[in-house]
Amino acid sequence: MRKAIIGLIVLVIVVFGGYKAYSYWNTTYNGETAYAQVPAAVKHKSKTDSGADYKKNGQQVYYYEYDFTWANAKGETKHVAWEGPESTDPTPLAKGSYVTAKVSAKRVTKGMQTISVNQVPAQALKALQ
Repeated sequence: MRKAIIGLIVLVIVVFGGYKAYSYWNTTYNGETAYAQVPAAVKHKSKTDSGADYKKNGQQVYYYEYDFTWANAKGETKHVAWEGPESTDPTPLAKGSYVTAKVSAKRVTKGMQTISVNQVPAQALKALQ
């Protein structure tokens, strides 16, 4: 009887742990195609792990940060930030242009691409305006 109770407790812990791991993966990495209009960018200095300015060959490294409102093809929206690549002379995305990417609940997971307004589904375009 005691072994059965211990086995049941272990089974519950394993199932609960598996559910939590799947839930984390699903909200963090499982993205869907979404569309956004590029907002104003904020330029930031890159920092090292210790908090000092990050420099390459004596030049400060920067990146642009964006606070996107994303819409899927059904017109459902979510807010997910994105940081552009680091560079000593980064180029910002053109404000007001449209982009598409795979977006999870927490991050852009794949493929930031600039697209024309004609490539944005009607429901997504309506939600973004």
